[in-house]
Amino acid sequence: MTERTWTSPALNATCALVIAVLVTAPIAPVHADGPDFSLSVTPTRLVVPADLLGQSQDVRVTNSGRESLAVEVGKRDFVQRPDGALTFQAGAPYSASNWVRVTPARFRLGPGSAARVRIRIRLPDQPDAGDHQVAVVFLVAAGTGSANIRINRGVGLPVFLTAPGPVDDTVRPENLRAPRFALSGPIRMSASVRSVGTVHRDFRGPDRLRLRVAGRTVPFPDFTVNRGAVRHISTVWADPPLACVCRATVTLTAPDGTPHVLSARVIVVRFHLIAVALGGALLVFVTVLRARLRYLARAGSAALPVRRARDG
Repeated sequence: MTERTWTSPALNATCALVIAVLVTAPIAPVHADGPDFSLSVTPTRLVVPADLLGQSQDVRVTNSGRESLAVEVGKRDFVQRPDGALTFQAGAPYSASNWVRVTPARFRLGPGSAARVRIRIRLPDQPDAGDHQVAVVFLVAAGTGSANIRINRGVGLPVFLTAPGPVDDTVRPENLRAPRFALSGPIRMSASVRSVGTVHRDFRGPDRLRLRVAGRTVPFPDFTVNRGAVRHISTVWADPPLACVCRATVTLTAPDGTPHVLSARVIVVRFHLIAVALGGALLVFVTVLRARLRYLARAGSAALPVRRARDG
């Protein structure tokens, strides 16, 4: 997930909220020219495996802005969109909002200060094995004023809990998209991956998804597929050859070792380079032809007196 800090108002109180994953740095002095609002949360994502569900989890909330903030803590269900963004949705599948208790529920943060928030987890009887999720939302309500529009500001921390039992991180590749024809590089290619298991799956670092094309490997950026979600991801083939009929493939291996292969064909023809080559060849041909014609004309002129003398 992308790590960044919000430093501007966001999240209208009447609108659906989109989770932004945030990261905080060590507390530093608040600068006079810094932003009024800058709230950050560490860690950026909380993943609690089954063997740690009995332990409380601590989250650090930091105010790096110039305003004093009254923070209220809430919980929201969410879903993952195909582009990877997390959107709040009441009654979302695999909700863990009733499993989580957060303390304190509200607190005040002065400029340059931080607070610790504790998350406790209590599973219901016989929970469904696998991932369940909830967003812990740290909300700063809009202040009073004469403006017609007041905007609440806040950040959300996605929390993933793995209920005990058999887990399966199987994903299924659905399609690989590439342009049929390309005149030059770079060439963008996209794939879709669907989670069909019981837990999320990370494609990061050495486990990145990779594209094979024209004897080369092109990695996709890091991404995560949440349980039950579909992800659309893209990569760029920066340096295709001058011309080829290339087959691009993406391979995903199932837990039983069965490979699932997606493929797409792209024809690379750099017409502008071909046109330059043809133009150069035509220029050489015309130059040689003109030189040949001039040679024949001179040879004919030199032979004319000889022919006249012979005829006479």
